[in-house]
Amino acid sequence: MEEIIYLNGTFVPRSQAKLSPFDYGFLHGYGLFETMRAYSGHIFALDQHLDRLYRSAELLHLNLKADRCCLREALRGTLQANGLKDARLRLTVSGGEGTATPNISSCETPIVVIFAVSYAPRPQKEGLSAIISSFRRNSRSPLSGVKSLSTVENLLAQNEARAAGANLAIMLNEQNHLSEGNNSNLFLVSKGTLLTPDKASGILPGVTRRVVIEIASSMGIEVIERTIDLDELLQAEESFLTNSVIEIAPLTQVAGITIGSGKTGKITKKLIQSYAKLVHKERVGNS
Repeated sequence: MEEIIYLNGTFVPRSQAKLSPFDYGFLHGYGLFETMRAYSGHIFALDQHLDRLYRSAELLHLNLKADRCCLREALRGTLQANGLKDARLRLTVSGGEGTATPNISSCETPIVVIFAVSYAPRPQKEGLSAIISSFRRNSRSPLSGVKSLSTVENLLAQNEARAAGANLAIMLNEQNHLSEGNNSNLFLVSKGTLLTPDKASGILPGVTRRVVIEIASSMGIEVIERTIDLDELLQAEESFLTNSVIEIAPLTQVAGITIGSGKTGKITKKLIQSYAKLVHKERVGNS
């Protein structure tokens, strides 16, 4: 069965979903996206994803005309149109068609595209491994906190990791402080305290990152957001990564060095369990 795509108010088969060659998302990477997880038909942390989308659209001067209610219904409708319950969704907003000469004010109608694919996480028998990417985040750029369509650095960093036989790449900023994974936020545990790079380190402030910080705080685990050096990660008791798809994934090796015991740490396990309970609670509460 061919996937059904949401395209500017209409559900169409994938083969019929067409974009203009003058679309600014295609020409210039001018646009935004959000990736979400659906559990039993419920889209987790949907409002937080939409909050970030609208904040970022304002920063990019992207005239997002669709209101929140329409986007919520479009996302849910995409799930239903594809007969999906447990899925990964991507909501993309492009600047739309503009003039051949670059000028974002020429983009009058943004393009909204949503697709959903079935998703069942594979059991994580071992922790993830990472390299240190040669690409750097710019902590001084306001765009570091925007989930834009311009992801070429992420793709190249991931390619570096793949070539080295690792799962992902850790990216430092221009000051050589830890920033984030190429598609995830980074946490580490030191002396029982949960540390994560702060926003000034050039990170994308992830939705799952915020949820994990809230969960940890509610469990009485001290959480500190600050500048972190690479040596602190290499000497950490445990570490993990977060994003909406992988949720919380243990990181057990960086640049060939084993982190902690080389296995999922105690705090990481507790957070994984608490996150699963929160997902279940939201799903049941919205069923």
